[in-house]
Amino acid sequence: MRDSDESSGLHKRRETRQGISFVEVCAEPFRIFFPCAVIVGLIGVALWPLHFAGVVSFYPGTSHARLMGHGFFGGFILGFLGTAVPRMLSTHPLIPREVIILIGLYIVTSAAHAFGQTAIGDVAMLALLAVFAGLMAVRFLKRNDLPPPGFVMVLMAFASVSLGILLTLGMPDDSEGVSAFRLALPRLLLYQGFVLLPILGVGAFLLPRFLGLESSHDLPESKTPSRIWARNAVIAGVAGILVFGSFLIEAGGWYRSGHTLRFLIVLLYLLYHVPAHRSVPEGGALAIVLRTAFLLVLSGFILVAIFPVYRVALLHLTLVGGFAMITVTVATRVVFGHSGKRALLRKQNRWFTISTVLMLIGMATRVSGDFWPKILVSHFNYGVLLWASGFLLWALYVIPLVLIPDRD
Repeated sequence: MRDSDESSGLHKRRETRQGISFVEVCAEPFRIFFPCAVIVGLIGVALWPLHFAGVVSFYPGTSHARLMGHGFFGGFILGFLGTAVPRMLSTHPLIPREVIILIGLYIVTSAAHAFGQTAIGDVAMLALLAVFAGLMAVRFLKRNDLPPPGFVMVLMAFASVSLGILLTLGMPDDSEGVSAFRLALPRLLLYQGFVLLPILGVGAFLLPRFLGLESSHDLPESKTPSRIWARNAVIAGVAGILVFGSFLIEAGGWYRSGHTLRFLIVLLYLLYHVPAHRSVPEGGALAIVLRTAFLLVLSGFILVAIFPVYRVALLHLTLVGGFAMITVTVATRVVFGHSGKRALLRKQNRWFTISTVLMLIGMATRVSGDFWPKILVSHFNYGVLLWASGFLLWALYVIPLVLIPDRD
């Protein structure tokens, strides 16, 4: 009996030490996309201090925005969806050749934007979205289940960024003579639409779990829509259309009205599907950060409505304080859950608190620079240093786990 027990224990230890295969990595593509998104995010924020130091000669406004919107957020979005959607459809996961194509297009997209080649990066991004959508469509046709109804917003997010790119590609190099509406609308579609819509759509299914709540989007397995599924899908679709409407209003020059409408849409949608005020208080560090992040999303929208002259600075509350915090929180849950470390999420995780606090201080430092032009450059640099330090601390604890498979 002892020999048998020892043999069993040795076998388990060998299993524990066993690495993860490339096929397993591709079946859960967050294991590739998340580390890439970390690198691209760091490059994206580094462009500003490199520009101020004279290392980067071109003005990095567009490159920074594309790298953060399509590289940083895009890497986490595609990694999450590429892992989650096949599971939700109860169909086969992605295979190596598919993931190689996707990650290749992602690298081309990010590299082009890093070197200021916006048109090349945008075309590569269009190709990346088209290939990814095609791979998911094939799996949808072979599905044994439906995705959560809020995923209607994911489709709308893909449409948003695709339309934004097409509008940008059709724009002359010299923006003189181009209407303010034509200049503003693509930016809203490219950056806010691409990130906000998935956060709302996926969030209705996923985020209640962080807060100890039941999700109204977690429905019994079915290949055909139930009445509840259809109702929630319609609600998500209407909310998405209203978000697009807010973009049109803002692009038309009505900044206050556009941001007020967006604030109300997000607030009402979250209260309906993610009633955080009803959640249990013992949610740990992740739940606290998640609540803070959603408050920052809403704060950014309403403050821009009140002080539209500072909209570029104040939107960083939404983009860096809200979207980025939600992204790292969900990514933490995904990585820990898929590496057999979910039990660690219930611990204090002081490293997570410290990293997010540093990132938020970096955000605040960056925002303050726009209010005092004399300190703008130094505060941009300090903001980058603080945000990158917090983000690196987070990555140090989380990203190595992508190489640990969950054998349970």
